[in-house]
Amino acid sequence: MRTKKSHAVDVSRVQIEILEQSDTTLIIRWVEPGRCHYGEQRWRRRSANSSGTCIVSRRAIRRGDAVFRPAERPAPANAAAMISVDAFRHAADE
Repeated sequence: MRTKKSHAVDVSRVQIEILEQSDTTLIIRWVEPGRCHYGEQRWRRRSANSSGTCIVSRRAIRRGDAVFRPAERPAPANAAAMISVDAFRHAADE
C-alpha cells in the first residue's frame, strides 16, 4: 500500500514577492529555503478544494473560498500553497 507524501507548506519560512497581478492570475517569486525557489511562478484564481492557511495573510482558508494556487504542471513542490483573494484587500486596508 502506498502512502501519500505530505506537501504541507511551512508558512513561517516562505518568502514571496508579487511581480504581476490581475483578477485571475498572479506571477510571484517564491523562496522556501532548503526546499524550492521559483523566480517567476504563475498562479491562477480558483476555489479552494481544501482548508488551509493563506501564505500572505496567515489567515484561515476554508474549502470553497476564492484563492490563487500554482498553475504549473507537473505539480510544483509548493502545489498545496494558497493565497486568499481577500489577502490583497486586507493588505490595502492596513
